[in-house]
Amino acid sequence: MIIYGSRMYFKENVVESQGTCDHCGHYTSQTSYEARKFGHIYFIPLFPAGPRSQILNECSNCGIGTHIPLEKMEPIRDDIRSNFKNWIEQVQSGKKEIHVEGDPEPINVGLLFSGALENLYLLQEIDDANSILAVLKSQEMHHEAEIVSARWHEIQGNLDRAVQSYQAAHELSPEDIFILYQIGKTERLMGKTGKAMQAFEKCLSIDPDNLDVIIEIAGIHENANDYPKIVETYDKIYDLRPDLVSEKGMKKVYKKACKKSGVEGKYL
Repeated sequence: MIIYGSRMYFKENVVESQGTCDHCGHYTSQTSYEARKFGHIYFIPLFPAGPRSQILNECSNCGIGTHIPLEKMEPIRDDIRSNFKNWIEQVQSGKKEIHVEGDPEPINVGLLFSGALENLYLLQEIDDANSILAVLKSQEMHHEAEIVSARWHEIQGNLDRAVQSYQAAHELSPEDIFILYQIGKTERLMGKTGKAMQAFEKCLSIDPDNLDVIIEIAGIHENANDYPKIVETYDKIYDLRPDLVSEKGMKKVYKKACKKSGVEGKYL
C-alpha cells in the first residue's frame, strides 16, 4: 500500500497554547508555527503544495487551524506592533480607555490588552504578559492588570490561576458583567458547573437579557441532559433572537428536549 497525501513540513517558530477550538469546540492544546504544505509519499516531502504560511491555533483534537500566507503576515504584524506600542504609550500617559478605529465607544485597556494578548504571544511579539502588567500596575490600573493576568493564564492552560485573577478583578469591580461572564466560562471549562452557574446567575441579576450568558447556561443544561431546562433556556434565546429559530442545529436540540421533557416549547 502506498501512503501518500499532504501535510505541513519544516515547522519554525513553534508556540504552544491552550484554547477552545473555533472549529470543533474542544478546549485543548493548540500549536502556532510557520511551515509549508508538501505533498508526500511515505511521509517524505516531495513537492510544495502551497506557500509558506503562518499557522495559528492548530487544534490537537481536530487538526484545524488558521493558515495565512507569510507575504500577507508582515502587514498584520506591523499593525499589531504599531497598535501595541500606541496602546502602551497611552496607558503610560494615564489613559484607562482608548479609542480604537471602527469602534464608536472607547475600550477599557484591560479588555483591549486581554483581547490582543493571544496574537501578541502566538506571533512572538511578547514572551509573557509581565511587561504589560508592569505598565498597568505602574499607573495603578490593578483591575485591568488582573484581567490581563487572567487571560495570560488561560492561554497557558492555568485555569485555576485564571479564575483567581478574574475573582480579584471582580472584587475591584463587582458590577463588571464581563468579569463575571469570564469566571463562569472558565469554571465551566474546568467542569465546575455549580460555580459556573453561580457566576452566570449573578450576570443575569445585572443584565437579565444577556444572550451570551443564556447561551452558556443552555450549554450546561444540554451537557446535563436537563430537558425541561433546555426548553426553558431555548425559549429565552428565541425570545431575544427570533432569527435563530431557523438554525438547524439548535432546532434539533430544541425539538428533542421538548419531546423528552413533555414540555411544549413556545417555538415548537
